Amino acid sequence: MAKQKTLMKEIDEDLRRDRKLHALYQRELARLQIANQIAKLRERAGLSQAQLARRIGTKQAGIARMERSAYQGYTVATLAKIAAATDARLEVKFVLPPSGLNGARAAKR
Repeated sequence: MAKQKTLMKEIDEDLRRDRKLHALYQRELARLQIANQIAKLRERAGLSQAQLARRIGTKQAGIARMERSAYQGYTVATLAKIAAATDARLEVKFVLPPSGLNGARAAKR
């Protein structure tokens, strides 16, 4: 009896086949993760959007925008200010997939 593919397995295969789709997915995922992390950091620090905005030298509306996944204007400098204002540490890194998953794609480059 053949094993059925899960939706996630199908999506993963599509992402591996289509570089443009993969790039779009990575961009959207990163923005969603950053927006969620900013909101969590702010809440964990017990700060309102207005309080965080004052700490980093912007307005409350700017923080509200950054906490939405549609926001595209993140800079490393602003993220570093948010990290410092919330007693966090900013790490920017690329994460390679586990070996074997993208081995064929990596070998083609």
